[in-house]
Amino acid sequence: MDDSTIQLNGLSLSQENQDLKEIIEIAIQITADLDVKNIIKNVVWSIVAKFQTSTVTFIFPVEDEEEEIRVFHYVGLKEGDTSVDLSAADSIIRYFEQVEYSEVSFSDFAENFPDKRIVGELDKLSIDFIAPLRTDKGVTGILLLPVKGDSSPYTLLEMQYISRIARFAAIALENANLYHQATTDRMTKLFSHHFFEKVLDDEIQRARRYGKAFSLIMFDIDHFKSFNDTYGHLQGDIIIKEIAKIVLKSIRQIDFAARYGGEEFAVILPEVDIEGAAVVAERLRRLIEKHPFPGNSEPLHVTISVGVAEFDPETIHSVSQMVNEADKALYESKENGRNRVTLAKKNK
Repeated sequence: MDDSTIQLNGLSLSQENQDLKEIIEIAIQITADLDVKNIIKNVVWSIVAKFQTSTVTFIFPVEDEEEEIRVFHYVGLKEGDTSVDLSAADSIIRYFEQVEYSEVSFSDFAENFPDKRIVGELDKLSIDFIAPLRTDKGVTGILLLPVKGDSSPYTLLEMQYISRIARFAAIALENANLYHQATTDRMTKLFSHHFFEKVLDDEIQRARRYGKAFSLIMFDIDHFKSFNDTYGHLQGDIIIKEIAKIVLKSIRQIDFAARYGGEEFAVILPEVDIEGAAVVAERLRRLIEKHPFPGNSEPLHVTISVGVAEFDPETIHSVSQMVNEADKALYESKENGRNRVTLAKKNK
């Protein structure tokens, strides 16, 4: 073995050690997170910083009747849209479930993948390298990368680097999805009743400790039993899903929306007093009242009754007391004709 070989091996070993340190740091960061978008963003930042790629794309299968796959496409460090048709890209997931690749060049993939239409669509993204996200349960997603920023080919060490990150990303995303399933209502994608109670308890303790205000909105759909009797439960489910979408679009990122049960919803508004919460509640009421919900032959309309309560450290000491205050205001809205917002009266 000559001096150049020793030096080369030394450099390779040094680089591999440095890569392992970076991968461990990235793994610690992403596996500690339970938010899918945060995990993806951290992986994107790591790859772009390392290889200066122009884009990073993830493809995930989803268990949702409204969509077959979910695509996260980043241009640089910003999430963007692709101009390619990946509507049947779930076939890529199935393909990688049948092969043992931990990573593969796009040219090899294009040669062996049977659906040439999908190959053509991916080619528009200038894909150079594909890494499946594998866990013990199978392939949970696909990572697509273009050529490196300097246009040089990926080395064996670099491909191993990416496949190791993909492995940790797969584990982190699986944990995040399991957490999401455990805390989210399947129909509405809002948080579940059980998780709502935990968050409300946390918010009560936080407000008490730091002297912060917060408010709770509770509402349900007016005459919903009659609506189901007239139009059927499937149509009722459509209304519930649509209202959930309206709620999510109408609140801040730090607010917390939950399906409380049946046709009843709840929204926690951190650091918002009852006057501010009343504005949010009235906006929701108007949006839902005016919204044309999809029906079999023509748009349908529903209204909601709303109750709003603000946390009072002097009188509220539990989740049930806070819910009861908002619920009493909600039922006052119903007793006074429905389709209105009522604010809870402060106890003296």
